Amino acid sequence: MSQRLWVKLLGAFTLIIVLGVATTVLLTRQGAVTRFSHFMTDDQMFQPAHLQDDLTAYYQQQGSWQGIGTALPQVVRHAASGGMMGGMMGGMMGHAMGMYESGIVLLDGKGQVLAQMGRRAQNRANLTGQSWPIRVDGRQVGVLLIDGEPMSGTTGDGSDLLSGVTRAALIAGLLAGLVAFALAIVLVRQITRPLTELNDATQRIAQGDLTARVPGGGKDELGQLGGAFNRMAASLETQESLRRNLMADVAHELRTPLTAIQGTVEALQDGIFPLVPESLNPIHEEALLLGRLVEDLRTLAQAEAGYLSLNLADLDVGELTERIVSGLLPAAQQAGIHLEWQIGTPPPVLQGDAQRIGQVLTNLLSNALRHTPAEGKIEVTVKRQEGGVLISVQDSGPGIAAADLPHIFDRFYRGDRSRSRETGGSGLGLAIARQLVESHSGRIWAESPPRGQETGTIFTVWLPGTEHRFL
Repeated sequence: MSQRLWVKLLGAFTLIIVLGVATTVLLTRQGAVTRFSHFMTDDQMFQPAHLQDDLTAYYQQQGSWQGIGTALPQVVRHAASGGMMGGMMGGMMGHAMGMYESGIVLLDGKGQVLAQMGRRAQNRANLTGQSWPIRVDGRQVGVLLIDGEPMSGTTGDGSDLLSGVTRAALIAGLLAGLVAFALAIVLVRQITRPLTELNDATQRIAQGDLTARVPGGGKDELGQLGGAFNRMAASLETQESLRRNLMADVAHELRTPLTAIQGTVEALQDGIFPLVPESLNPIHEEALLLGRLVEDLRTLAQAEAGYLSLNLADLDVGELTERIVSGLLPAAQQAGIHLEWQIGTPPPVLQGDAQRIGQVLTNLLSNALRHTPAEGKIEVTVKRQEGGVLISVQDSGPGIAAADLPHIFDRFYRGDRSRSRETGGSGLGLAIARQLVESHSGRIWAESPPRGQETGTIFTVWLPGTEHRFL
């Protein structure tokens, strides 16, 4: 792939160089031909043959040279307009090519001056140019003398000089082409090297090596492309690491209840446990545990993939919070925990899914109950905030270690590795809560300890309440 690209780029540069050299040689030759076949007088560029024909036609129409003294400038302009390089535009090009004003003298058959044009023609003795006879019906009636550039100082038709100019232009063009080709090789190498490195890194990524990176640092488009590739590779590596960790965590979480079920069933089969309804209770509990774990994983997967459907409706957040807190109040009283709540006035109302918001509150309160000791306190607050609704759950537990705080919303994360599912939960509750809040375009975060306190943790949920959603 890189070799083909190298050949294509060099081919493109070579074609441009060849076309440039050919164009330079052709333009140079055309300029030289023009310079040695045209003259200029009064900013009019013309060919002698055209002027010779027009003077012949003038004599034929008039029958003599009568009036030619005043008509000569008009005849010259007519001759100049008849050529591709003639006229005023031709005069401008003639000046650009360095041509000089020529002198024109018209003589009759006896050698007497009939008319003249140009400063060089003022002194006939200085005229050293070539002559063109004017013949009518086989009889010479006059002579056209033209002096000045380009014919003065040249011999013949200038073919030798034209050949030399063409050869010099070709040599100069070839030398310039060789220099351009050498520079093209350097430029092509600079272009293809990053692309080659990018192609190699892409092949490594395709083969499963997610550590592949390309050298960065460039500020041009290729450097930006390399930076984007490195970010993509880093994201793929992170996602692959998360996937592997997730598979390992899921396998671990499923192994524990399945091992318990298998042990209980084998004990029943071996007669260690009597086959009575009470002996099936552990199997039933572990089966329920498996069901909750599978449901949590399904909910989390749907939320992360954006496939979780939300039944949005007008939602009284205060009434929803009071109902959930009241449902958990007996568990708090049994654990000796003081559970309080405070709802702002008027009650906050927004557009949301009551079941999903309730699931978030249940997860946060369950966590608080699990980590708050007896005689501790949990306080739930719901209030309006400019632009949305703020829900906070604050406990008086031991708090979260600073090293664990950035990871508490990760899947299967438990700050205390010694905790089991019974004491530390599945490790999915906070991850699910974050996805459910973000699916409502909200935010969730934690502080431990809260400001101004030495212990405890506060979880805060903010849900948007823009004018089209917030009532």
